[in-house]
Amino acid sequence: MKKKYLWLGAQIALLILAANFGALAQDQGIEVFSGVINAYSPQTTTPTAIGPYEVRGPWSLKLNKATGKANFSAALNMELSDGWVLTLGGGNFDPSGRGAHTHHIKLVDADVTWLATGGFEVNAAMTQMATITLNGSPAPVSPSPLVIEITGGTSVKYSNITLTFGTPGSNHFGTEPLPGVVRSVKKECEKQR
Repeated sequence: MKKKYLWLGAQIALLILAANFGALAQDQGIEVFSGVINAYSPQTTTPTAIGPYEVRGPWSLKLNKATGKANFSAALNMELSDGWVLTLGGGNFDPSGRGAHTHHIKLVDADVTWLATGGFEVNAAMTQMATITLNGSPAPVSPSPLVIEITGGTSVKYSNITLTFGTPGSNHFGTEPLPGVVRSVKKECEKQR
């Protein structure tokens, strides 16, 4: 009788162990985040007073939990805001005077740090700086340090993103974090070989 209970206990232990390994393997997978940046850059004073710019566009981030690395990309539109038109632009709302331009931002194999709040930070170290384009060509502020922070709350685990540029990117985007929203988080399935 004791052997029967011992055998049953061993089988249950194996099932629990297998379930834990499955959960661990699933947690170490790849997650794909996406959303939109909706921000205003701060007004600059050097070399001349300009801005704030509206900064808008989609972004995506692929987080590899097993390696602790992430890849990020964004396609952003920038143009001088209505605030600029009213304060420095002479009230002229002509779209051609707003300095509209585009930026593509890319960051590859950046380090991920988990935050005590439940979110995470992606930090472009000196060897992994973000590349930035201006209207499809290399931007004068590229490459640049970039810190990406994804956080959330009790109802939505991952809801917010901020982009904070270091020099030289901060010369154009400002030193304040540019906020946006996380629209979706999906687990990426490994492809069959």
